[in-house]
Amino acid sequence: MQLTAKSRLHIQKVARCVSKIASVSVTAVALTAGLVTAGCGGGTVGQRTERSVRVGIVTNDLHHLPYYVAREQGFFQDAGLDIEETSFGTGAELMSAFSAGKLDAAYVGIAPAVVFTGLGMADVLVVAQVNAEGSSIVVRNGLEAGGVEALAGQTIAVPGFSTVQDYVLRAGLARADVSADDVSIVVVNPDETADALTGGGADAACVAEPVPSEVVAGVAGRALERSSKIVPGHPCCVLVADSRFAEDEPGTVRRAVAAHADAVTYINENPVEAVDMAHLFTGLTREIVQPAMKNIDFVVVPDEKAIERYVRFLMSGGVLEAGDAGEFTRDLVDTGFLPEGGP
Repeated sequence: MQLTAKSRLHIQKVARCVSKIASVSVTAVALTAGLVTAGCGGGTVGQRTERSVRVGIVTNDLHHLPYYVAREQGFFQDAGLDIEETSFGTGAELMSAFSAGKLDAAYVGIAPAVVFTGLGMADVLVVAQVNAEGSSIVVRNGLEAGGVEALAGQTIAVPGFSTVQDYVLRAGLARADVSADDVSIVVVNPDETADALTGGGADAACVAEPVPSEVVAGVAGRALERSSKIVPGHPCCVLVADSRFAEDEPGTVRRAVAAHADAVTYINENPVEAVDMAHLFTGLTREIVQPAMKNIDFVVVPDEKAIERYVRFLMSGGVLEAGDAGEFTRDLVDTGFLPEGGP
């Protein structure tokens, strides 16, 4: 039987633990039992060694708010982590840094994470989810549309082909019995969405927050349908770790995931404070941030079935080599770093 990369990683971790246990006395084993259950790496709860972790984020991305909260609320510090932050303009640029060996972990969209991994351009594991949903279809002013079915014959913008928004749009069209051949799907930079809607470049757009909220606030158009209504629970952003780093420093990755989980809990339990922090993180006004965050579901546990469906979409479109989407997803997602007992 051929072992997957995740299986090999697990076997190596177990072997390392067994070796460590064998080298110490029975008394020492009893004293360090907590270390063994914590994964034999990266320190223990109550006796933590400071670890430096190179973390990447996309600049001012509202969807990466848990990173900012974990940093500003001291959750990373409490976990004994010294974060070396690097910001990138896009998720593709960020994933390229993994290829160059410059990152240990990152907050990134599921699309670049899956594509770079599937094409062998990076070797990462999804160790936690960051958020689900968080996109909308918006339409220009003057377009009489009560539902997605009214988009037949229209020009619709997406941030890129095979992105999560492209996936959501095509799912929405299919659900409304509108063929993708009956619309014109074009790529528009999200920052230029409002101009495209008001200047005749597009009749509609499927984009991630905060763009839909900016379009509405700027009276450049109106929201037609949230992605949560089209593909409930679809993945958006994830926390990934370099596979080699996860193998060498499983305890450190576990600490980072725990800090992330604390941040997600803080956001969900303190909505007013979270809006203020999002305002500071993104530079957007509270009037835009507040409705945008209502469209984003900040979560921790990866929805493997939802990720698998997106992987299948990429395989069907030829972006990834056709294969077993379930097996690909199982190799990509590792929930073994999540806090015991749930976030």
